Amino acid sequence: MTRSVPAPRAAAAAVALALALGLGACGSDGIDEAGSGGSASPTASARPLTTDEAQGLATMRFQNYAAGVRTVRFEVADGGHTYAVDGWVDFAAHLGYAGVRETSSGEAGLLAWTPQTVSTFDGATAPEGGKPPLPPPGLDDAAWTTSELVPDRSRLHALLAVLVGLGNDRPDNPVLLQQSDARWLRQDSVDGVPVQVLAGPTSDDVSAQDPDADGSAATVRYWVDESWRILRLEARLGGSDDWTAADLGTAEGVDFADAFHAAAQAAPTP
Repeated sequence: MTRSVPAPRAAAAAVALALALGLGACGSDGIDEAGSGGSASPTASARPLTTDEAQGLATMRFQNYAAGVRTVRFEVADGGHTYAVDGWVDFAAHLGYAGVRETSSGEAGLLAWTPQTVSTFDGATAPEGGKPPLPPPGLDDAAWTTSELVPDRSRLHALLAVLVGLGNDRPDNPVLLQQSDARWLRQDSVDGVPVQVLAGPTSDDVSAQDPDADGSAATVRYWVDESWRILRLEARLGGSDDWTAADLGTAEGVDFADAFHAAAQAAPTP
Protein backbone atom coordinates (compact mmCIF):
# COMPACT_ATOMS: atom_id res chain seq x y z
CA MET A 1 0.00 0.00 0.00
CA THR A 2 1.27 3.49 -0.83
CA ARG A 3 2.31 5.37 2.26
CA SER A 4 1.34 9.01 2.53
CA VAL A 5 3.32 11.99 3.67
CA PRO A 6 1.41 13.38 6.66
CA ALA A 7 -0.73 16.42 6.04
CA PRO A 8 -0.16 19.42 8.32
CA ARG A 9 -1.97 19.25 11.65
CA ALA A 10 -2.35 23.02 11.90
CA ALA A 11 -1.79 26.04 9.70
CA ALA A 12 1.92 26.85 9.33
CA ALA A 13 3.59 29.98 7.99
CA ALA A 14 5.47 28.81 4.89
CA VAL A 15 8.78 30.39 3.89
CA ALA A 16 9.24 31.58 0.31
CA LEU A 17 11.00 28.40 -0.70
CA ALA A 18 8.19 26.25 0.68
CA LEU A 19 5.61 28.31 -1.18
CA ALA A 20 7.48 27.91 -4.45
CA LEU A 21 7.93 24.18 -4.00
CA GLY A 22 4.47 23.45 -2.65
CA LEU A 23 2.44 25.56 -5.05
CA GLY A 24 4.38 24.98 -8.24
CA ALA A 25 7.12 27.41 -9.24
CA CYS A 26 5.92 28.31 -12.71
CA GLY A 27 7.45 31.29 -14.47
CA SER A 28 5.86 33.40 -17.17
CA ASP A 29 6.75 30.70 -19.71
CA GLY A 30 5.17 27.91 -17.68
CA ILE A 31 7.00 24.61 -17.53
CA ASP A 32 8.38 25.01 -21.04
CA GLU A 33 11.32 26.90 -19.58
CA ALA A 34 14.60 25.32 -20.72
CA GLY A 35 16.29 22.84 -18.44
CA SER A 36 19.71 21.19 -18.53
CA GLY A 37 21.13 18.43 -20.67
CA GLY A 38 21.35 17.65 -24.38
CA SER A 39 18.96 18.19 -27.23
CA ALA A 40 16.23 15.88 -28.49
CA SER A 41 17.70 15.63 -32.00
CA PRO A 42 17.50 12.28 -33.82
CA THR A 43 20.20 9.76 -32.97
CA ALA A 44 21.91 8.16 -35.96
CA SER A 45 22.63 4.95 -34.05
CA ALA A 46 19.07 4.55 -32.74
CA ARG A 47 17.56 1.13 -33.39
CA PRO A 48 14.72 -1.05 -32.06
CA LEU A 49 15.35 -3.07 -28.92
CA THR A 50 16.62 -6.61 -29.21
CA THR A 51 14.79 -9.35 -27.34
CA ASP A 52 17.45 -9.34 -24.60
CA GLU A 53 17.30 -5.54 -24.32
CA ALA A 54 13.51 -5.55 -24.05
CA GLN A 55 13.70 -8.20 -21.34
CA GLY A 56 16.34 -6.17 -19.49
CA LEU A 57 14.44 -2.91 -19.74
CA ALA A 58 11.31 -4.70 -18.50
CA THR A 59 13.08 -5.45 -15.21
CA MET A 60 14.35 -1.92 -14.57
CA ARG A 61 11.44 -0.60 -12.47
CA PHE A 62 11.09 -3.92 -10.65
CA GLN A 63 14.77 -3.72 -9.68
CA ASN A 64 14.11 -0.33 -8.09
CA TYR A 65 11.13 -1.76 -6.21
CA ALA A 66 13.19 -4.71 -4.99
CA ALA A 67 16.04 -2.42 -3.89
CA GLY A 68 13.56 -0.29 -1.91
CA VAL A 69 15.53 2.89 -1.23
CA ARG A 70 17.98 4.46 -3.67
CA THR A 71 19.75 7.81 -3.68
CA VAL A 72 18.66 10.53 -6.10
CA ARG A 73 20.36 13.80 -7.00
CA PHE A 74 19.49 16.42 -9.61
CA GLU A 75 19.23 20.11 -10.48
CA VAL A 76 16.17 21.50 -12.24
CA ALA A 77 15.32 24.98 -13.54
CA ASP A 78 11.80 26.05 -12.61
CA GLY A 79 10.14 29.46 -12.76
CA GLY A 80 13.39 31.45 -12.90
CA HIS A 81 15.02 29.45 -10.09
CA THR A 82 17.32 26.46 -10.07
CA TYR A 83 16.75 23.86 -7.37
CA ALA A 84 19.42 21.36 -6.29
CA VAL A 85 17.78 18.27 -4.80
CA ASP A 86 19.67 15.53 -2.95
CA GLY A 87 17.97 12.66 -1.12
CA TRP A 88 16.33 9.28 -1.58
CA VAL A 89 13.34 7.58 -3.16
CA ASP A 90 11.73 4.56 -1.51
CA PHE A 91 10.37 2.81 -4.59
CA ALA A 92 8.46 0.21 -2.60
CA ALA A 93 6.70 2.89 -0.52
CA HIS A 94 6.36 5.31 -3.47
CA LEU A 95 7.82 8.08 -1.32
CA GLY A 96 10.69 10.52 -1.80
CA TYR A 97 12.54 12.55 0.83
CA ALA A 98 15.29 15.06 0.05
CA GLY A 99 17.10 18.23 0.93
CA VAL A 100 16.46 21.05 -1.53
CA ARG A 101 18.43 24.26 -2.10
CA GLU A 102 17.79 27.24 -4.35
CA THR A 103 21.22 27.64 -5.94
CA SER A 104 21.25 31.44 -6.26
CA SER A 105 20.00 32.42 -2.82
CA GLY A 106 21.25 29.35 -0.97
CA GLU A 107 17.87 29.06 0.75
CA ALA A 108 17.38 25.45 1.79
CA GLY A 109 14.69 23.19 3.14
CA LEU A 110 13.29 19.69 3.21
CA LEU A 111 11.02 18.06 0.68
CA ALA A 112 8.94 14.87 0.71
CA TRP A 113 6.63 13.64 -2.01
CA THR A 114 4.31 10.86 -3.14
CA PRO A 115 2.63 10.40 -6.55
CA GLN A 116 -0.18 12.69 -5.33
CA THR A 117 1.34 15.14 -2.81
CA VAL A 118 4.38 17.25 -2.06
CA SER A 119 5.30 18.33 1.47
CA THR A 120 7.79 20.94 2.65
CA PHE A 121 9.36 21.40 6.05
CA ASP A 122 8.80 24.89 7.42
CA GLY A 123 10.96 24.54 10.54
CA ALA A 124 14.24 26.29 11.19
CA THR A 125 16.31 23.12 10.79
CA ALA A 126 17.20 22.59 7.17
CA PRO A 127 20.28 21.28 5.37
CA GLU A 128 22.76 23.68 3.87
CA GLY A 129 23.39 21.13 1.15
CA GLY A 130 23.44 17.40 0.75
CA LYS A 131 21.05 14.79 1.99
CA PRO A 132 18.43 15.54 4.67
CA PRO A 133 18.60 14.41 8.32
CA LEU A 134 17.42 11.00 9.47
CA PRO A 135 14.99 10.48 11.02
CA PRO A 136 12.93 13.23 9.35
CA PRO A 137 12.35 16.10 11.79
CA GLY A 138 9.10 17.75 12.80
CA LEU A 139 6.73 14.86 12.10
CA ASP A 140 4.99 15.27 15.48
CA ASP A 141 4.07 18.95 15.02
CA ALA A 142 2.87 21.36 12.34
CA ALA A 143 6.23 21.88 10.66
CA TRP A 144 5.28 20.02 7.45
CA THR A 145 2.94 21.63 4.93
CA THR A 146 1.35 19.39 2.31
CA SER A 147 -0.20 20.30 -1.02
CA GLU A 148 -1.03 18.60 -4.29
CA LEU A 149 1.74 17.47 -6.63
CA VAL A 150 1.06 19.37 -9.88
CA PRO A 151 3.34 18.07 -12.67
CA ASP A 152 1.60 20.18 -15.31
CA ARG A 153 2.40 23.41 -13.44
CA SER A 154 5.99 22.90 -12.35
CA ARG A 155 9.12 21.38 -13.87
CA LEU A 156 10.24 20.35 -10.38
CA HIS A 157 6.93 18.65 -9.67
CA ALA A 158 7.05 16.94 -13.07
CA LEU A 159 10.47 15.43 -12.33
CA LEU A 160 9.43 14.36 -8.84
CA ALA A 161 6.44 12.54 -10.37
CA VAL A 162 8.64 10.75 -12.91
CA LEU A 163 11.12 9.67 -10.25
CA VAL A 164 8.58 8.32 -7.76
CA GLY A 165 7.00 6.35 -10.61
CA LEU A 166 10.22 4.46 -11.37
CA GLY A 167 9.28 1.51 -9.16
CA ASN A 168 6.89 -1.34 -9.89
CA ASP A 169 6.14 -4.52 -7.95
CA ARG A 170 6.43 -6.68 -11.08
CA PRO A 171 8.43 -6.54 -14.33
CA ASP A 172 6.95 -4.75 -17.31
CA ASN A 173 5.89 -6.64 -20.45
CA PRO A 174 9.02 -7.22 -22.59
CA VAL A 175 6.99 -8.17 -25.68
CA LEU A 176 5.18 -4.83 -25.65
CA LEU A 177 8.45 -3.00 -25.03
CA GLN A 178 10.05 -4.64 -28.06
CA GLN A 179 7.01 -3.77 -30.18
CA SER A 180 7.03 -0.16 -28.95
CA ASP A 181 9.01 2.84 -30.19
CA ALA A 182 11.51 2.46 -27.35
CA ARG A 183 14.98 2.65 -28.87
CA TRP A 184 18.56 1.70 -28.05
CA LEU A 185 20.55 4.90 -28.57
CA ARG A 186 24.20 4.42 -27.69
CA GLN A 187 26.81 3.28 -25.20
CA ASP A 188 28.08 5.80 -22.63
CA SER A 189 29.23 5.91 -19.00
CA VAL A 190 28.11 7.30 -15.63
CA ASP A 191 30.97 8.06 -13.22
CA GLY A 192 33.14 5.60 -15.11
CA VAL A 193 30.54 2.82 -15.17
CA PRO A 194 29.68 1.62 -18.70
CA VAL A 195 26.00 2.04 -19.54
CA GLN A 196 23.58 1.69 -22.39
CA VAL A 197 21.32 4.65 -23.13
CA LEU A 198 17.77 3.86 -24.20
CA ALA A 199 14.82 6.05 -25.15
CA GLY A 200 11.60 5.03 -23.43
CA PRO A 201 8.28 4.47 -25.23
CA THR A 202 6.32 7.61 -26.07
CA SER A 203 3.01 6.12 -24.84
CA ASP A 204 1.41 3.00 -23.41
CA ASP A 205 -0.41 2.35 -26.69
CA VAL A 206 1.87 0.49 -29.11
CA SER A 207 -0.55 0.99 -32.02
CA ALA A 208 -0.23 4.78 -31.66
CA GLN A 209 3.57 4.77 -31.93
CA ASP A 210 5.76 5.42 -34.96
CA PRO A 211 7.34 2.15 -36.13
CA ASP A 212 10.19 4.12 -37.71
CA ALA A 213 10.94 6.19 -34.61
CA ASP A 214 14.50 7.41 -34.10
CA GLY A 215 14.15 8.18 -30.39
CA SER A 216 13.83 11.93 -30.83
CA ALA A 217 10.18 11.99 -29.71
CA ALA A 218 10.91 10.25 -26.40
CA THR A 219 10.39 12.21 -23.19
CA VAL A 220 12.53 9.93 -21.00
CA ARG A 221 15.91 8.28 -21.49
CA TYR A 222 17.36 5.58 -19.26
CA TRP A 223 21.06 5.03 -18.59
CA VAL A 224 21.38 1.43 -17.41
CA ASP A 225 24.36 -0.68 -16.36
CA GLU A 226 25.07 -4.28 -17.35
CA SER A 227 22.57 -5.51 -14.74
CA TRP A 228 19.85 -3.23 -16.13
CA ARG A 229 19.96 -1.09 -13.03
CA ILE A 230 19.17 2.54 -13.86
CA LEU A 231 22.00 4.93 -12.95
CA ARG A 232 20.65 8.05 -14.64
CA LEU A 233 17.26 9.24 -15.80
CA GLU A 234 16.87 12.05 -18.32
CA ALA A 235 13.50 13.70 -18.81
CA ARG A 236 12.15 16.35 -21.14
CA LEU A 237 9.90 18.51 -19.00
CA GLY A 238 6.97 20.55 -20.25
CA GLY A 239 7.57 19.91 -23.93
CA SER A 240 11.08 21.36 -23.90
CA ASP A 241 13.73 19.93 -26.23
CA ASP A 242 16.26 20.05 -23.38
CA TRP A 243 16.91 17.17 -20.98
CA THR A 244 17.09 17.32 -17.20
CA ALA A 245 19.19 14.56 -15.64
CA ALA A 246 18.76 12.80 -12.29
CA ASP A 247 21.40 10.38 -11.00
CA LEU A 248 20.46 7.35 -8.90
CA GLY A 249 22.69 5.31 -6.62
CA THR A 250 22.77 2.72 -3.87
CA ALA A 251 21.46 3.48 -0.38
CA GLU A 252 22.44 1.16 2.45
CA GLY A 253 20.41 1.04 5.65
CA VAL A 254 18.30 4.12 4.86
CA ASP A 255 14.73 4.07 6.19
CA PHE A 256 12.44 7.08 6.29
CA ALA A 257 9.12 5.73 5.01
CA ASP A 258 8.19 4.12 8.33
CA ALA A 259 8.54 7.46 10.14
CA PHE A 260 6.32 9.29 7.64
CA HIS A 261 3.81 6.46 7.67
CA ALA A 262 3.60 6.38 11.46
CA ALA A 263 3.13 10.16 11.58
CA ALA A 264 0.38 10.00 9.00
CA GLN A 265 -1.41 7.29 10.96
CA ALA A 266 -1.13 9.27 14.19
CA ALA A 267 -2.24 12.61 12.75
CA PRO A 268 -5.76 13.67 13.75
CA THR A 269 -8.28 14.48 11.05
CA PRO A 270 -8.15 18.23 10.25
